[in-house]
Amino acid sequence: MSLILQQQYAENQSLGAISEPTGGSWVSAYCLYLGITEPSNGTWIQALCEHFGITQPLYGSWVIALANYYGFTEPVNGTWWGALATAGAPGPPTSLIWETTTSLWEAEATTWDQP
Repeated sequence: MSLILQQQYAENQSLGAISEPTGGSWVSAYCLYLGITEPSNGTWIQALCEHFGITQPLYGSWVIALANYYGFTEPVNGTWWGALATAGAPGPPTSLIWETTTSLWEAEATTWDQP
């Protein structure tokens, strides 16, 4: 059951881009998707937590710490992976507000061929 929940979590968080376990597990697949290339202390879940700024396990568990990061304070259907599987997908990029962004609009410097 836990593997199915991990799969749902990885698929939801990647907006469907992850369709199979890579690197040995669904968690490693999500880590690789995010650009995390190595496990931390031998675990992908700890590497994922560290990616999100989680520096220590909660109640001795990195999974609980990750669920807490998403705002869950108790398991769903008896498991913390159950909670993570229901975590909403990441939202769209933040809104671009005129004259408040530091992005360079139309700053393309590529020389294009002229016909």
